[in-house]
Amino acid sequence: MQAVKQLDELNTFDKDSKVVVIYPDHGSRYMSKIYSDQWMEDQGFLEANPVEAKQEIQFIK
Repeated sequence: MQAVKQLDELNTFDKDSKVVVIYPDHGSRYMSKIYSDQWMEDQGFLEANPVEAKQEIQFIK
């Protein structure tokens, strides 16, 4: 909402502009699902024995 207010102050919008603002929820309804490692593992989202992958750092000049 703050971004919309700031853009409005810069006269970004006119009378025909359409603005959509999406407000995410806080996730409390999902505590027993996506915030549960057991549920995520049962659904196949987590590996039973996770392996930490090495991340290569690439430098581009």
